[in-house]
Amino acid sequence: MPHGVFRDLVEALPIAVYTTDADGQLTYFNAAAVKLSGRAPEVGTDRWCITWKNFLPDGVPLAPEECSLAVLVMGGDVGPGLERIAERPDGTRFWFTPCPAAVRDAEGRIVGGINLLVDITDRKNLEIAAAEQFHAIVETAPECVKIVAPDGTLLFMNRAGLAMVDASSADAVVGRNVYDLIAPEYRERFREFNSKICQGGKGSLQFSLVGLGGGRRVVETRAAPFKYFNGAMVHLAITWDIGPERDSQRATLLLRAIVDSSDDAIVSKDLTGIITSWNNSAERIFGYTAAEAVGQPITMLIPEERLNEEPRILDRLRRGERVDHFETVRQRKDGELIDISLTISPVKDSQGNIIGASKIARDITGRKRTEAALQASEENFRQLANAMPQMVWTARPDGFVDYYNERWYDFTGFERNRLGHETWEPILHHDDVQSCREGWASSVASGQSFNSECRFWDRLEERWRWFVVRALPVDDAAGNVAKWFGTCTDIDDQKRTEDDLRRANQDLEQFAFSASHDLQEPLRSVKIYSELLARTCGSEIGEAGQEYLTYLRKGATRMEVLVRDLLSYTQVVKSESVPVRTDAEEVLASSLADLAAVTAESGAQIASGRLPSVCITRAHLQQLFQNLVGNAIKYRSPGRQPVVNIAAERQDGLWVFSVADNGIGIAPEYREKIFGLFKRLHTSDQYSGTGIGLAICRRIVDRYHGSIWVDSEPGEGSTFRFTLPA
Repeated sequence: MPHGVFRDLVEALPIAVYTTDADGQLTYFNAAAVKLSGRAPEVGTDRWCITWKNFLPDGVPLAPEECSLAVLVMGGDVGPGLERIAERPDGTRFWFTPCPAAVRDAEGRIVGGINLLVDITDRKNLEIAAAEQFHAIVETAPECVKIVAPDGTLLFMNRAGLAMVDASSADAVVGRNVYDLIAPEYRERFREFNSKICQGGKGSLQFSLVGLGGGRRVVETRAAPFKYFNGAMVHLAITWDIGPERDSQRATLLLRAIVDSSDDAIVSKDLTGIITSWNNSAERIFGYTAAEAVGQPITMLIPEERLNEEPRILDRLRRGERVDHFETVRQRKDGELIDISLTISPVKDSQGNIIGASKIARDITGRKRTEAALQASEENFRQLANAMPQMVWTARPDGFVDYYNERWYDFTGFERNRLGHETWEPILHHDDVQSCREGWASSVASGQSFNSECRFWDRLEERWRWFVVRALPVDDAAGNVAKWFGTCTDIDDQKRTEDDLRRANQDLEQFAFSASHDLQEPLRSVKIYSELLARTCGSEIGEAGQEYLTYLRKGATRMEVLVRDLLSYTQVVKSESVPVRTDAEEVLASSLADLAAVTAESGAQIASGRLPSVCITRAHLQQLFQNLVGNAIKYRSPGRQPVVNIAAERQDGLWVFSVADNGIGIAPEYREKIFGLFKRLHTSDQYSGTGIGLAICRRIVDRYHGSIWVDSEPGEGSTFRFTLPA
């Protein structure tokens, strides 16, 4: 329950505030909560919410344990901007936005929750009334009124528009792409027009419309950007048939009706500051009727202490400048001061002369109050941050660190007036300073999240500890970064475990190498003594014995080749030689010399283009060429001379090598399988080998952060490609 100054602040807030324990039992509520809910909640009895009944915006009832605070405290996610309906015991209803937060103890366990209920009933009633008014006006208009999304999706079309495209109902066209209704020769022009409007432009366009029945008609459309209910900027247009005369007066009247249905005050004035037009929302926001306002100076709305704003605004308008989202204070007829956001544009006559201004005024009083309330809850965040085991920090949009929690000062021993991202660097490992500095600068510039692993000096243990540092941007309503929230989490134990695992893997590789090496001696003994047995005792063991000895020698030979290939496979990663720039043409020539016998026996024709120098160990590149060229010769098509072509080309900072043949090819389902260890598509009687060669190739290429793949068609040949850094 709030105490002291914080409780006095909460009691003074015009926003309903209440708290619960971890089981949802009500522990506190302020006076605004009683006023808003229309009832006096019972501490210790009511659970999760103070309102009598709750509903979703579509009218579906909500149980107390389904309210936003219950969902959050029980471990769920609650997004911002939720809207809910509540009913008081007297049957009246109101709209509100919940702002829940979990309360944690020093160990980070959730021990309760706090919820703010912001009354948005007036705004929602205005939205509903405006929407109904807009819909009534648009549906009775004789012209086509439509709304188009940036991707061309038709979001809305009135009755006149449906008749224009021969649609029996909105379902026939709404949700489809509007370009399906545009004549083909005009589609690209309309696409550019739609993009321009959705990016804030205005304009008109003539084009041919094709109805669902195939009929065409020439139409003209006038369009302007329109903020859709989901916040997206869309294309609002009025479209009519082009006849002998254009009914511009009717379109003007319709646009005037749309202006009058706007939630924002839309006011026109001349260059002396005299009001010339006044819409319905201006009357609602400022309290003056059109008859009272038109002809009066705009200064009637400006508080005395802000009268100097108007001359500066008029000077900018006379220069043809636009005033965007200027936040200020204006005075209603009853004397109440309200916060508003002004957008003012110069108005020109047909000759381009500036004759006045159009002003859009949006009431932001509710938003300002909410911002003030959230600002006053800032202290709660700091208390929560200080209870967390991680080092927690925040930064301004420009990246300047403006807050650290107590865990940071306990770890670093720094004074509390040391802020800014430079405070990291004195405790950062010298090898991590540059990467952290550049990464943070990049995130601040791009607005993308920051993630880095680095080492901080532990002054108590006098050693370096590994941390993962993360920061997420929080955007404001305009989509700009308003704040950065970051944490530093200790992962030193995890890093030590990873190092232990890496050493264990190295030991396993050494064991595999030693075991494979030790197998070769007994295999040689089997071969030698089987050959001696065949020569010395051949007549005594008979024909069957000779056949068994042959199987024995062949098996030992295959096993010897397999062990040798296994040794090659393990040595790919075991080798610690530093890669140097190697001439690929020279290595290919050496590899082809080793393959000279099999090349001559098969009659293979081998050609190559110019090959580059690449940074790779010579032995590894030779293994690649010998395996790939050797396979191209081995898996040749019967009755066809083998042809092999080796080439290389540079692409996006990589050298792409290719070895192409005209052999038997590979079916699509086996193109990935062949790179696995011991993966063979044929028996040893058909083609010799152990099924390790391509696995060795992949392991070599992986070591240099490259890729290897094959393109092939059965009976047409194969092209193996691998990449190495350029």
